[in-house]
Amino acid sequence: MKRFISFIAVALAIVVSSCSNFDDTDIWNKLNDHEKRIVALEELCKQMNTNISSLQSIVNALQKNDYITNVSPVRKDGEEMGYTITFAYGDTITIYHGTNGKDGANGKDGKDGYTPQIGVMKDTDGIYYWTVDGEWLLDGKGNKIQANGVNGTNGSNGQDGTNGKDGNDGADGITPRLKIENGYWYISYDNGATWTELGKATGEDETDGDTIFSSITQDDEYVYFNLADGTMITIAKQRSNNKIYYTTTDDKKLFPSDYSVECFGAILISNVYQDGKGVLIFDDGIDNIGTKSFKSCNRLASIIIPEGVTSIAQAAFYYCTSLTSVTIPDSVTSIAQEAFYNCTSLTNVTIPDSVTSIGSSAFNNCDSLTSVTIPDSVTSIGGGAFYCCDWLTNVIIGNGVTSINDSFNYCSSLTSITIGKGVTSISYDGFRECDHLKTIYCKPTTPPSLYRDGFKYLLSSAKIYVPSESVDIYKSATGWKTHVNQIVGYDFN
Repeated sequence: MKRFISFIAVALAIVVSSCSNFDDTDIWNKLNDHEKRIVALEELCKQMNTNISSLQSIVNALQKNDYITNVSPVRKDGEEMGYTITFAYGDTITIYHGTNGKDGANGKDGKDGYTPQIGVMKDTDGIYYWTVDGEWLLDGKGNKIQANGVNGTNGSNGQDGTNGKDGNDGADGITPRLKIENGYWYISYDNGATWTELGKATGEDETDGDTIFSSITQDDEYVYFNLADGTMITIAKQRSNNKIYYTTTDDKKLFPSDYSVECFGAILISNVYQDGKGVLIFDDGIDNIGTKSFKSCNRLASIIIPEGVTSIAQAAFYYCTSLTSVTIPDSVTSIAQEAFYNCTSLTNVTIPDSVTSIGSSAFNNCDSLTSVTIPDSVTSIGGGAFYCCDWLTNVIIGNGVTSINDSFNYCSSLTSITIGKGVTSISYDGFRECDHLKTIYCKPTTPPSLYRDGFKYLLSSAKIYVPSESVDIYKSATGWKTHVNQIVGYDFN
């Protein structure tokens, strides 16, 4: 279009040069005004596309419980033209006021042109969808176009989708794009593959440029994004006390029990630390820590779980390799499989008397643990629960456990174990490769079944302490009689 204007200008110059009395001032003024309008529209289009992307980032921040750490003005030639918004975990965004889009002839509103009003609205399903001029933006099939990704029902929770193709309703949010061509606004919702005309972009005079954000305000706790269509989005600001808080959802759970948030490994801990590591404290009212809630949060160092939480689900703290301390309240009844798998920095854990089950591989490869006490309330310990805890030296198994499978195999530093009164069987792999065992306190009066020599790796110098009244029974029992010279009577309280 600019080339066409230049051509017209040259042609007019040739024509008027043949007549020295011709006054071309008015023509040149109109040409210059038209050029300014085009430049202003192009700048407006550019800023609107930036604002659309920024609006999508704001919606994503809502979905991910992100918060704002800084709001700073953007200035040009000393004049404020927008804001830069910095999130704790998401991308930094820029929002323009749109005032540069008002540089038309005499700054008046256009009479027969307009600027599309882009926005978002939350539908009854809780999802934000794009709107144009107050109406839902629809794709070629008449479906609303969502502004933020949600968990897929058939895909991998909608997180691994390419351009929103993975999982029903699990698509990534789509970012609309605007352009001006031949004096008309066009919009694309397929990354520029196709374009839909919206309306005329130029009128006798220029249009207003404030088309998405009507205002941005803030107080000590929140930033308020007011959209031109009346929608207001509120995002919290950074907390000031070096702790990260997570609030409850409507059903009083941190996350639904089937929720998978592997992305938290990347976004949870960023620049909020205590002694260089992240500290996580939950709000009251939570009753469940869902599946994979904090998987791979490898900079999370300390957790205080509040009273009221009853279960720690599968892989909830899987691969939290910096986690050194966990406070588990008396309300927790179950620790699911792989809950603390590969938490290699975890030095100690206190399992409260309320816990009845410890899942398989719950503390697998927690090789900084030095001692573990299983309370009497626990009735089952899953296979590999403490597998390969290399620095574990002392284990006390409560009286409620009935069988020991391969829960403690490959604990190469284990020197002492106490087996509770309720144990009736010990499998072949119960203490496999625990080749430093020196002391075993076995409380049952009836010898537990010892399959295929469950103490195969017991040191010859090790002692097995059994109830004094049961010494002879132990020495004659299958599996135990292999260690007849190591069995010693002991008076258990």
